[in-house]
Amino acid sequence: TQRMVRELENVENVMAVQLGFAPLLADDIILLNLEMCLGEVPLIFALPHEQVLTLGRKLIDNGASAISVASPRGAIHDKAGNLITGRMYGQSLFPRSLDIVRSAVMSGLPIIGSGGVWSQADVESMLKAGAMAVETDAQLWVPKEAGV
Repeated sequence: TQRMVRELENVENVMAVQLGFAPLLADDIILLNLEMCLGEVPLIFALPHEQVLTLGRKLIDNGASAISVASPRGAIHDKAGNLITGRMYGQSLFPRSLDIVRSAVMSGLPIIGSGGVWSQADVESMLKAGAMAVETDAQLWVPKEAGV
């Protein structure tokens, strides 16, 4: 992680680096990554919903520039009955994400809103709740001509 951040510091127009980590990784390991990666570019830490208000404060106090809300993980069975795990996306995530952003702002955390942001109205709601920026979901990247 440290080497990657150092490489990105030398790339023109890289304004910040967002770091995400495996689920259930110990807070100490994430804080150590912050310490090792602090440098010239701002660091944004993507945290699971459960860690935004707890670990988020520690990261900001130790030099992180912002926190973002990581996509939650889930599981589903495929057609063959195998359990598939991964990150969840979609509009249904928005109410929970907006509530996390609101709580983070109330506690003074610089937060980037994300999770279920599928419309301009969602972006505006995140900004109105106090998000410093907003990450959009895939829906806003699909051209209208695609008919999706």
